[in-house]
Amino acid sequence: MSEQPPGPELTLQALTESAATGFNGALGLEFEEASPERVVARLRIGPQHLQPYGVVHGGVYASLAETVASVGAALSAARHDPGSGAVGLENHTTFLRTARAGAEVVAEALPQHAGRRTQSWRVAMRDAGDGRELAVANVRLIVVRPDSI
Repeated sequence: MSEQPPGPELTLQALTESAATGFNGALGLEFEEASPERVVARLRIGPQHLQPYGVVHGGVYASLAETVASVGAALSAARHDPGSGAVGLENHTTFLRTARAGAEVVAEALPQHAGRRTQSWRVAMRDAGDGRELAVANVRLIVVRPDSI
C-alpha cells in the first residue's frame, strides 16, 4: 500500500497494485476482496517468511493481520469522512499452528466495531489447503486524517 490511507475511490485492483510496493510488496500479499465489511488476502509462504526452525515467523502473521484490518478500517472510515484512514493502536495475535514454505495462508478480516473514532477487527488466518486456523488476531485502530499523522 502507499503511504496514504486508502479512500473510498480505492478499488480492489488499485489495492492489489499498491500491495506490490513497500512492506506489503516484500511480504507478498495478494488481495482478493476489500470492503468496509470484509477484507480477504492470500500469502504464499516462502523462505523469507520462515524463522530458523523452518516454520512461519510470528511477525508474518501479525503483519498480515495488521494489514488486512487496516485496509478494512480505512475503507470503513472513509465512508463517514472521505479522505480519512486508520492506523493500528494494538495488535494481539495468537499463534495456533505452524506452516512451512509452500503453504498458502488466507487472512479474513471482519469488523467487531467500526466506529467513527476507533475500530476493532478480528482476523482469522487459515491454511488454504485444509482450512485450519493458523493464527487469530484482534486489531484495534484509530481513525485519522493523513495530514494529522
